[in-house]
Amino acid sequence: MADKESVVRQTSEYTDIMEKNHMEIPWHDYAKADSNVLIAEADLIEKASVIGRVGLMMLSCGTGAWRVRSSMNTLSELMNMTCTVDIGLMSINYTCFDGNDSFNQSLCLTNTGVNTSQLNRLEKFVTHFHEKELVQSCEAIHSALDDIEKVHGLYSPTTLAFAAALACSAFTFLLGGGIVEMLCAFAGAGFLICMLYLCL
Repeated sequence: MADKESVVRQTSEYTDIMEKNHMEIPWHDYAKADSNVLIAEADLIEKASVIGRVGLMMLSCGTGAWRVRSSMNTLSELMNMTCTVDIGLMSINYTCFDGNDSFNQSLCLTNTGVNTSQLNRLEKFVTHFHEKELVQSCEAIHSALDDIEKVHGLYSPTTLAFAAALACSAFTFLLGGGIVEMLCAFAGAGFLICMLYLCL
């Protein structure tokens, strides 16, 4: 019993001192000390930070590359810039040009999922950017994005695992599988999704 406790204590000590695999991005550091400058008149780096953050947040919601690129292009046009972007499954590499200078950044997600509530708010954010955010500072915009980032999904991991397992089971039926195959697909998908949520 004492050996188990010492192993648990050692494991706990190791995990306490382990650093994260991905570092968090200090988005508010992109805004300069004189954060009262409107985003339309701000520096290239401040504008690009907003564009990159919106793209990364949309990608983390589970939306496709086309929608992410379209939103980033919309924001760049509103801020009088050109943006080229390469979007992967878990990463974005983009370059912004303002006619004189360019800014390039690579961003990577720690995990991905589907969050339609957050995606809906991000789409409204992009749609109304010219009315609401274009007359705000970079700091204020990143604060608004902080609020959107706090929006969590509507369903618990258990519900999502059950839905995924049910979908896999139904797909197995459509492919001609019998009851045994459907049950195996249900159990396997449910187990894997549960493990995925536990590990993240």
